[in-house]
Amino acid sequence: MQKGSDFFHLVQLAKRRYADALRPVEQAHGLTRNEIDVLLFLANNPGYDTARDIVELRALTKSHVCKSVDSLVRRGFLAGRQDGRDRRCVRLSILPAAGGAVEEARQAQQHFFQMLYRGIPPQECRAMERMLERLADNLKEGGE
Repeated sequence: MQKGSDFFHLVQLAKRRYADALRPVEQAHGLTRNEIDVLLFLANNPGYDTARDIVELRALTKSHVCKSVDSLVRRGFLAGRQDGRDRRCVRLSILPAAGGAVEEARQAQQHFFQMLYRGIPPQECRAMERMLERLADNLKEGGE
């Protein structure tokens, strides 16, 4: 296989395994994958608490984030409050009703990453993190 094919195969395999890790949480709590992604983003990224933050930093579509946020608010898992400085901005917060789902999703996420990094020395993980940051920078810069 070519390097490009190997890379894309690895990305697809990682996505499938990550989805597999979260599926029991989806089923146990009647949540969609997008709803879990929203909850995990808010739980794992203090200070980033708007739908816009989720769209931009998690690279999810605006329509999926809005639909998931609306559903989570209706279920009592999220609350939204208007920002005091910008009334157009709604700050999201996780409510206690979501606590069990969030904790189980975080554990599943942690288990996935433990499996992913199994057998890789810490210095190689740090080198990979630096490489991934550079790849992300290259992609942000585009074809320039």
